[in-house]
Amino acid sequence: MKRAFRILLCFLGGSIALLILLWITISHWAPVVASYYLPKPFKLSFSEPRISHGQLGIANISITANDCTLVQLNSTRLSIFPLHAIVDGLDVKTECLSALEPTNETDNDPINIADVIDNIPVFSLVINNANIQPWSDYQGSIWLRKNQANPLEFDFSGDNLRLSSLINREHQLVIQNFLAFLPEQKQTIELFGDVQLPLMANQLPEKGELNAYFKLINPEKFLQAKFSWLNDQGVFSVMDTDTKEELLYLPWLLSPSRIQIAQGKWQWKEVDIPLQGGISLQVDNWNNTLSEMVFSGRINMLTQAKKGKANIVLAVPSTQINLLDADINFRLHGQVKYDDMVLDINLPAKVSGQLATPKVSFLSSSLLRAYGRLSETLVLNEVRLPLAGTSLGEDGISGRLQAILKIKEQYWGDFDIHLDGKADKFNLDKGKWFWNYWGNANLPSLSANWDIKGNGSWQDTLITLNSLNTGFDQIQYGLLSMRAPRLQLSKPLVWQRDQNKANFNGQLQLTSERMQFGTESYLPKITLDADLSGKSPAEFQLKGDLSTKDVGPIVIFGRWDGERLRGEARWPEQSVTAFQTLIPADLGIELKQGKLFSQAAFSITPEDGFIAGGHWRVENTSLWLKDGELSGLDFVLPWRLKQSTWTLGGKAPVELRIKQLNNLFELTDIKADLSGSYPPTENMPLKLTNVGFKTLGGEVSMDLLRWPQTHASSIKLKQIELSQLFTILKVSQFAVSGKVNGELPFYLNNPEWIVKDGWLENSGPLTLRLDTQFVDSIREDNISAGSAMGWLQYLEIKRSRTDVNVTNLGLLNMKTILEGYNTQEKKKREVHLHYQHEENIFQLWRSLRFGSSLEEWLEKNL
Repeated sequence: MKRAFRILLCFLGGSIALLILLWITISHWAPVVASYYLPKPFKLSFSEPRISHGQLGIANISITANDCTLVQLNSTRLSIFPLHAIVDGLDVKTECLSALEPTNETDNDPINIADVIDNIPVFSLVINNANIQPWSDYQGSIWLRKNQANPLEFDFSGDNLRLSSLINREHQLVIQNFLAFLPEQKQTIELFGDVQLPLMANQLPEKGELNAYFKLINPEKFLQAKFSWLNDQGVFSVMDTDTKEELLYLPWLLSPSRIQIAQGKWQWKEVDIPLQGGISLQVDNWNNTLSEMVFSGRINMLTQAKKGKANIVLAVPSTQINLLDADINFRLHGQVKYDDMVLDINLPAKVSGQLATPKVSFLSSSLLRAYGRLSETLVLNEVRLPLAGTSLGEDGISGRLQAILKIKEQYWGDFDIHLDGKADKFNLDKGKWFWNYWGNANLPSLSANWDIKGNGSWQDTLITLNSLNTGFDQIQYGLLSMRAPRLQLSKPLVWQRDQNKANFNGQLQLTSERMQFGTESYLPKITLDADLSGKSPAEFQLKGDLSTKDVGPIVIFGRWDGERLRGEARWPEQSVTAFQTLIPADLGIELKQGKLFSQAAFSITPEDGFIAGGHWRVENTSLWLKDGELSGLDFVLPWRLKQSTWTLGGKAPVELRIKQLNNLFELTDIKADLSGSYPPTENMPLKLTNVGFKTLGGEVSMDLLRWPQTHASSIKLKQIELSQLFTILKVSQFAVSGKVNGELPFYLNNPEWIVKDGWLENSGPLTLRLDTQFVDSIREDNISAGSAMGWLQYLEIKRSRTDVNVTNLGLLNMKTILEGYNTQEKKKREVHLHYQHEENIFQLWRSLRFGSSLEEWLEKNL
């Protein structure tokens, strides 16, 4: 008995010692044992376990492979009664799964799911923070447990993801709440439902229903997705929760070897044209590997517009899918109609290569074609995009690229433009694309024929326009006409799109053989040379010069920043005679001498249009007039142009100064100040102020001439010498000497009058002398009249008053009162004379100008 007790005592002592040894060395032998159960090359490791406060604590547990940590558990605490585990942190890196080695071992014995769930003991597992890479946005806490109420419960709680689910005693998976927020899409998805779990792991769930709620961002719309099934058939649908309309309806049927969707429907009304169609899909051998599955399907889209209904179909014949070497044929064909437009599509194509990076090759007869009315004034006769032989892949598009565009604009005319080129693995800023383009147009509105031709390339980040030649045979628009205007490249236009070496440069030349203004004014051959330099078409500088045979060069500087073109132009000082061709011959103006200088700044934007401002300076200019000569013309004209309105003068009026003007009368020291806007308005009139000049020994002035005119402008005459006036008028029967003052109210737009209620009065004594022969001839004819004329033969006038009116037809009416006496008569008799005279001043002016015009012609030509 004692011996048996000793043996038992030794066995117990040895067992305890062995257990203590195993506990002490558990961190060494446990990973070795676990390696037989873990897939290769994963290994288990953990730190030394410790017991504290009745709990087993392990600071670190990890599963690694090739220096990659798949699972990391931090600060794990385990209690046995009851079974409860707490983990402070769980980190999982899914990228480590790539190290998993393939195995040929298979386990054909399916797992009984119900037995597994029923045999799980009552437990509780809490993970305070679970972080699974690369989905770190969805980290949170986990609580997995089994209790008396339910065989298994699972809760996940995080900032962007929340899930509450359980498996009840009927082995039904119930998703009580699932809420996920997608930060990048700013989208929230909510899901709930229940699924009847299968008895075995190799079986599908017998029945179930899942509901998901989410919101579209654009357009904003709340949707419900529902997936329900019973045994081998079910329905997947998407419904608009506001309108209760079904947007997608896919009934499906499952058999041991086939999944089939038949008579599926879809619709979408959130675009300008409502869309709807049907879906059919079939997958044979679905329970085999992907490479053994056979896919086929068809989806169509119906549209309706002004030109009727249209249908487009995407069809995929029965085909197997090889992820590494696909060979899938499909065809997209039919029509799409929108408003008054029609799009014809015929695209037989093939998908080849790896499906992760597929290549789509368009087969023979591939063509996109569109036609119809784009607007009330614009008709698209045809646009054609032949795509046969073109392929599209991850590295870009390759093959021949063509386009033909034919349009008709009601006002501008017909256009026909062609593009033809070849691409080699072309993508945005990658690969190569070489192209040629040409076209022509007939523009009735400009009475012109237009043509264009050129070529270029896009190679990686470098775009080059090698040649451009475009222009018109002529342009006629209103009073403006141009003969053979043409724009060409003097140097290729190059755009380097790489931001590290961004560059944009080229040279352009615009020419025109002749620019005509009206019937008489013109400029001879015009040439505009421009240099472009910058970083891109949205940011460049322009430097150019405009010149003709004698005019210019006008130097132009500009800068375009993508929104606004700013610049300035400078016209160097040159002789005004260069502009003789701009003056119509029928005006009779011939430029004689003088200098001109001008500069301007301008700005062009889509919102504000063309805005410009600057000044013209004319110095010491002389010119021949049709009825005289002008010399000593000087002025500086500040101006501003905005919204087709000219503002003249700016801060100060334009000061016009002319030394001399010979036009029947000699005018000297002419001055006038101009300010206002053109075209003039009531709020912004055109004003001529401080007008004055010297003539006939006196002065003529005008206070204000306003257009549009609201009241008469007053022309004031001061100390006008009548003897000079009658000498110029070449009156031989009588002579008048002395000075007069006067005021003539002057109208521009009065329907009846040019001068109304004007007057002239003497300034000091006047003397009237009649020609002796003139008086004698009157006496011979009429003795009494001759006696009266004798009193007037020499008359000293002490008072003179003349009322002047001129109609807008040129009819002059003068009523004169003279009071004076004849000092040569023996008896001084006072004379009171009332005189009225009418004459057309327009005809009088023409008759008086004949002699002066002859003298000027002789002076200019001899």
